Amino acid sequence: MKLSISIITINYNNSKGLQKTLQSVVEQTYTDVEYIVIDGNSVDGSVEVIESYKDSIAKWISEKDDGIYNAMNKGIAMATGQYILFLNSGDVFTSKNTLQDCINHINFKGDIIYGDYQFENGEKIYPDTITPYYFVKSSLPHQSTFFHKSVFDKMGYFDESYQICADRAFYLKCCVSNLFTWQHIKYPITLFDLGGLSNNPNHLKKKQEEDERLWRENLGVHYTDYKKMFSLEQEINRLRKETISGILNRISKKIKSLWRNR
Repeated sequence: MKLSISIITINYNNSKGLQKTLQSVVEQTYTDVEYIVIDGNSVDGSVEVIESYKDSIAKWISEKDDGIYNAMNKGIAMATGQYILFLNSGDVFTSKNTLQDCINHINFKGDIIYGDYQFENGEKIYPDTITPYYFVKSSLPHQSTFFHKSVFDKMGYFDESYQICADRAFYLKCCVSNLFTWQHIKYPITLFDLGGLSNNPNHLKKKQEEDERLWRENLGVHYTDYKKMFSLEQEINRLRKETISGILNRISKKIKSLWRNR
């Protein structure tokens, strides 16, 4: 199956991470790729890095923006591929064959196709079925999600009034709309950079505020019920940890972690 893929990389003063990401995309064996780089007027040499890869980049700009999601939206507006994937500076594909493997995967079908990711000491595998309640508990990684271009045509772009959680809000908005088909590919698409804004403890309060807002805006009358379900689930998990099996499981994980770090 031959599909055109637009890969969008946004960057601001992260020339080292940008270099890794650019190289990862350039090395892909799948060639029907439109590569778009959106730089936020960096002053750390990022533009020089982009220029050194200009023969492999379809479109790029370096100009002041209004944040992460404003930059991502600029990329969406430029994209012409059938599917769009966001691979921000610092994130890389897990192998040279990642795109080829994903697009030829038996489950590569639908409007929103999401895979898994790896990080330094492990991996994250996502569920095959996604419901609105899932976005109360967690979210999906845009670094490992292929959005059909029509999704943005129908739903609009990321809500730039969110500084941290616009992607989570967009996923939930799409989920409750019931307009799209979702498909999981059990394949680690990216090596995830955990140093992003959403994982920064200094922004925890802001993230919590935005989470509450996106739940209220998108869950409507079901907001209270979903929050109660989440609180009950957390309490059940807490009680499980206090059982003998829960304690033994934590000890086992600690031992495995120590062995990995030796």
